[in-house]
Amino acid sequence: MELTEELKELFTRTAKALSGSARRIFMADVVEKIGWGGQRQVAEELEWNRGTIQKGQHELQSGFSWIDNFSARGRKSVEANLPNLLEDIRSIADFQSQTDATFKMTQLYTRLTAAEMRKQLVSQKNYAEDKLPTEETIRMKMNALKYRLHLVQKSRPLKKIPETDAIFNQLDLLHSASRKDSSVLRISTDAKAILLLGPFSRRGQTRVQIRAMDHDFRPDRTLTPWGIFIPEYNELYLYFTASKVTQTLSQIA
Repeated sequence: MELTEELKELFTRTAKALSGSARRIFMADVVEKIGWGGQRQVAEELEWNRGTIQKGQHELQSGFSWIDNFSARGRKSVEANLPNLLEDIRSIADFQSQTDATFKMTQLYTRLTAAEMRKQLVSQKNYAEDKLPTEETIRMKMNALKYRLHLVQKSRPLKKIPETDAIFNQLDLLHSASRKDSSVLRISTDAKAILLLGPFSRRGQTRVQIRAMDHDFRPDRTLTPWGIFIPEYNELYLYFTASKVTQTLSQIA
């Protein structure tokens, strides 16, 4: 059987339109129709694979079709070569993981990065450096095990509790009683942020050319402003101290 240009185009177009077992059986049927030397002829002129043709001939003669297992193709997963890898990742991550602070989900949050996990596998589980997968693969395996690298916000304390109103009501009563008692003097003390003394600009402006330091390195001295306010007389006294301001110092003032 001679393969004309029209037949070549027809066979090629039909083979491309089919897939799987139907394509292989069609190719084998074409070879059978050509006769002796047909397999070599289509391999040279149509560039068909001989292995595919032989597989199609087997299907054509036996009446059974091969089921293509495409999912089994490609490189095997890392667990096939390192069967204990996932369990070792879990054992390392469990000691450095925490649950959601609100307990609204079962997902675990870990502080370990993929790079650090790789180092821990080498140091703790005695894995060879060249046998371990890449950091990206380890990150994907940690995500598959439901370990997420995420900043977990701690539970916020309640700004107002049921006893808050009762506390402020009691304070109002004490303030009212102290205002009526002439033997009691109410004062309020507070300290502010520490001031650094030195050639610092503090983002100020001046008409005099003065060179200031770029950063607050090694101040000459530090002072803490703190004041006393007397509500009854509406008087304020401001002081500066070089020592550390503590609650004891405020009470003494």
